[in-house]
Amino acid sequence: MQDTQATPDQRMVKIAKVGITEVNYPILFEDLNQTTQSVLPSTANFSFFVELPAHKKGTHMSRFPSVLYEFGSHLNLQKLEQMAEEINNRLESSKAYIKTSFQYFYEKEAPISKIKGITNVDVTVEVSSNLNTKMNEIILQVKVPIKSLCPCSKAISEYGAHSQRSFITLKLWQPTLSIHDCIDIAELSASSAVYPILKRVDEKFVTEKAYNTPRFVEDLVREAAIHLKEKDNKLKFEITAENFESIHNHNAWAQVMSEDLF
Repeated sequence: MQDTQATPDQRMVKIAKVGITEVNYPILFEDLNQTTQSVLPSTANFSFFVELPAHKKGTHMSRFPSVLYEFGSHLNLQKLEQMAEEINNRLESSKAYIKTSFQYFYEKEAPISKIKGITNVDVTVEVSSNLNTKMNEIILQVKVPIKSLCPCSKAISEYGAHSQRSFITLKLWQPTLSIHDCIDIAELSASSAVYPILKRVDEKFVTEKAYNTPRFVEDLVREAAIHLKEKDNKLKFEITAENFESIHNHNAWAQVMSEDLF
């Protein structure tokens, strides 16, 4: 049968990215140093793209989901990198891109009672493979829910202080740290971690810990940056934090970039 996509295009306009989006797929994502037995199932949303040379009319889009199916549901950063390389091979392209977002589920215990539950963080992974430079790039982003308590509110109030749920998002280029490392850093930078299940003794602990560890949104990103630098001094990263303010009709937001640190 005629392969229309492979016919020449006379307009000679290169397309930077062409592909498919909104591909939902069941996955088991294995974190760095994680055992297969502890992986919990999730559903990922995928996008796949390639660069299209100016002389080619189109790309073979049916090959993207075929590659995903052949690689299977059990994924990690290395397999996503291999998948991008295979897309270049299968679609005869020089640049391939994969983006996937999913909820990473894991078991977490309460701080005092040690009662266990299942919680999650939002994870996004972007992978690119460039045959021209023979270089691959991996970007890992982890969005971690935490609790923050306002230092100003604590300082000016006779009793109590307003607090809120917040998010710290760590974005790492060529990551040397795991998803769980990112979770630990975010929680260490917060007024308190949040938990799937709390008994009374746990709620007392969390409330008092937050009160004794007040954090502005600026504090959240600065603390996380310091902890990241301690883990890997050469790591390229971006950190953002957002407080869903409990006494304002707006959110507070801050960002730190690794290149701005000395």
